[in-house]
Amino acid sequence: MNSFLSKFQRSTNSTNFIPEIDGLRFYAIITVVIFHLNTAYSKAVGLDDLGISQMGGKYNIWGLAWWIIRLDMGVKVFFAISGFVLALPFLSHYLKGANPVNLKMYFYRRLTRLEPPFIVALVIFFFVHLLILNESFSSLIPHLGVGLIYAHVFVYGYPSPINPVTWSLETEAQFYVLVPAFFALLFLKKNTRHYTLIFTLLFALSVAARFYITEYNYAYLSKSIIVFSSNFLTGIMIAWIYLTHKAFLYKKTLWWDIISLLSLFGMFYFYKPQHFVLNNLLFNLCAFIFIIGSFKGRASNWFFTRPFIYTVGGMCYSIYLLHYAFFHLVVKYIAQIDLFLGYEINLLLQFFLCVPLTLVVTAIFFLLFEKPFMDKNWPQKFKAFFSIIRK
Repeated sequence: MNSFLSKFQRSTNSTNFIPEIDGLRFYAIITVVIFHLNTAYSKAVGLDDLGISQMGGKYNIWGLAWWIIRLDMGVKVFFAISGFVLALPFLSHYLKGANPVNLKMYFYRRLTRLEPPFIVALVIFFFVHLLILNESFSSLIPHLGVGLIYAHVFVYGYPSPINPVTWSLETEAQFYVLVPAFFALLFLKKNTRHYTLIFTLLFALSVAARFYITEYNYAYLSKSIIVFSSNFLTGIMIAWIYLTHKAFLYKKTLWWDIISLLSLFGMFYFYKPQHFVLNNLLFNLCAFIFIIGSFKGRASNWFFTRPFIYTVGGMCYSIYLLHYAFFHLVVKYIAQIDLFLGYEINLLLQFFLCVPLTLVVTAIFFLLFEKPFMDKNWPQKFKAFFSIIRK
């Protein structure tokens, strides 16, 4: 089984592989997948309220709806994970004396690693809209153009109609660009007071900006790094602990399993309304504790380091790129199966039918269009391959 799973594991330097992080990616992607499956299914059966009326209502904590409509929190967990991953090389340099980050290679790897599967997915769904959904080329091509440069929300004020989930990838791209400047500012002075001031100021500005931008409906900034910096900063704080207190992080106890479960409930409880200042602060606090718990809890660490869990988590980019549009293509057909046992049971049926199918499709996409680009030398190999063909 492990040898089969290894075919789908991310290609990475083994010294940089942290199974808990890919395990957390699994949590982030499965929550988003269930959230969007419910979106697709409720639309397919003609319910405009995301099935809330059939699941007990969004204000009833004992109803399934209360939990499901909060599952898009997985996107914010992704942001925290990105903060963690991108912080490590910069913090290693500033705190541990490792080699400085080569900014040319930093941006080159972001471009060569992430851009090819993004372009392929967006172009595929562009043609789906044209050839299957019979939409207009002239109306879609501008959306494709600005989508390819990660600027759709900035230009239009709403996510791309070609693949709406790419809004969060636009936010991630903004973060990638700003990371070097952030760490240069953070370590402008190497003292605790300066670190604390910069962290606190940027965190507070992000929380305040999210409230203000949402409350006053500044749509063009609503998905920007300005409003989600607090999530990325949460991940950066965890990376700091990982590098400076690793022994503490890996000292596992059952108490941390309890703390982790409580923090998971807190993430659900405080998640909405998302833009409220107190909710934002407490959600990030709970996310911080939950991620720490994935290292320190015995049961939670065991779960997040299972090969199947971290392998699927490692494919999250491909899954994220494809799942939403794929659901809306297939669920409308599968939704015709009705067990006449209520919305929740039918939604569960959709999960067992659609999610494995989605995993198969995205695994193929991962092998063809994502994993090859994890090799940092693929452009040179690609060039050499075509040189041989021309000869």
